[in-house]
Amino acid sequence: MTPSSKIYAPNVYLFAFHLCNALESESNSPVELARLWQKCDEILQAKLAVGKAFSGSYLSKKDEPLGWRVDLINKQVVGNRNSLPFDKNISNENQQINLKGFAQPLRIDDSYALGLQIRVPEKVNNIKTPAVDVSIFKEFNPDNCLLPDFVQSYFGQTLLLTAWLSIEQNQAAREDSQFLKKLAQQCLEKFISGENQPTFYRQGELFGSPILEYGNPSRQDTEYNIIVWFFNSSATDEIWDETRYSDFMDLFLYRNKIIRAYRDSRKLYFVTREEYKQIELDIDNTFKYLRQDEAQQRQLKGAGLKEEELERLERQTIDMPPRAVKYARLLMDLEFRQNTIAINAKNYQDKLYQISLDLKSRKKYNETDYDLSFLELFSKETSPQFQAQIKADLGYFTHGTGLLDKAMEAIRGVVAIEEAYRDAKLEVTIQAVGFGLGVAGVVAGSSPYLIKQDPPNQVVALPFLKVGINSFALVLLISIGAGVVVWSLVMLGANSKNLLGKIKRR
Repeated sequence: MTPSSKIYAPNVYLFAFHLCNALESESNSPVELARLWQKCDEILQAKLAVGKAFSGSYLSKKDEPLGWRVDLINKQVVGNRNSLPFDKNISNENQQINLKGFAQPLRIDDSYALGLQIRVPEKVNNIKTPAVDVSIFKEFNPDNCLLPDFVQSYFGQTLLLTAWLSIEQNQAAREDSQFLKKLAQQCLEKFISGENQPTFYRQGELFGSPILEYGNPSRQDTEYNIIVWFFNSSATDEIWDETRYSDFMDLFLYRNKIIRAYRDSRKLYFVTREEYKQIELDIDNTFKYLRQDEAQQRQLKGAGLKEEELERLERQTIDMPPRAVKYARLLMDLEFRQNTIAINAKNYQDKLYQISLDLKSRKKYNETDYDLSFLELFSKETSPQFQAQIKADLGYFTHGTGLLDKAMEAIRGVVAIEEAYRDAKLEVTIQAVGFGLGVAGVVAGSSPYLIKQDPPNQVVALPFLKVGINSFALVLLISIGAGVVVWSLVMLGANSKNLLGKIKRR
């Protein structure tokens, strides 16, 4: 075996996070809150075959204890531990190996968290265990049961692979800058079956030992967040204790919440962008009949708006308010993601600060040992980029709200003006008809004084015509004619006044 194919005391940690409050899930895609525990049961029983599961008496199923951070394990049946331990013997490369691990269910604030560890112990009965081949990692992840596609946690997950480097491997790493990257790739190829391998993201140091990360959080198509951490310092082993494990659980929770919120915001961005485009298109189509030159020409002729144009505008006064509410909700959803990122970024920074203070207070580590720059990159660069992007999106899309408000205000104004114009026109018509009827009545009442009625219904000869007409019919025609003339004069006067007003305005 070459030095690069053997590792000592390999570990795999799964940090998975899920909803514990149904109100935070999307209403159109409800989330099964107990899924995380069900998946853990499948991993323990069906995949790892360790014969234990949360579905028995191990998980507190009734009233969950109150508190910000709560262990959900039934401590009475696990020896007052905060996790469910398990072990298993396997054979790998003709070598008998004892695997140990634990499953820890938690509720942290408003989220469920699962901590699952599988490892080859450093010592058994105080005897140091031998180094094992990197192929051991395939035993930790049968059928890719620890990957996101199987676990399906709402907020996502982080996988941490650790192993001790030998003296020969440390020497090889000093001589070849790519050695650790190649070794990490070997571990991942054994850990993940199939061609869908994670992409390398970055490399650095944490607590004095080299660490590599796979999966760029800024990319939408990134499914994995896998960290490979090679121990080569006793300080690393001392710092990485139960307290740091708990701290990392919190850090990865905040990190995954931020990534989930940002990816949700990208989906909302595309939905909001399409809605914004549709709003602009609908407003343009609504006002295409109201271009200034055409409207003025029609108004000068006293025609106002066409009936179909008025009906279209009236429909828009009904259709636009619900659309404005829908658009406002999209912006609220974007703001919610922005706030989620800001809150969890602050929590992430605070947790890093606590870790730094704790390590510095011990006064036995050098600067390299408590250097947290590898973890700080996410809070100093990645998270601010997410927040800046959403802020820019909101700045652009907020104009859509103003556009809708102004469009609704303009449409209501046009409709009100048109209705007032039509009401005034109807009033003039009614007045003209009233005047005409009044004059016709007056004329009809005066006919006995104008036309001789003795004898009644006599035939009256018409001037210039060689025919006669019944006196009653003549009176009727004269009264109708007088009414029509008066009606025409009143309408002409009203239209002339309206036309004169428009000429003055021009």
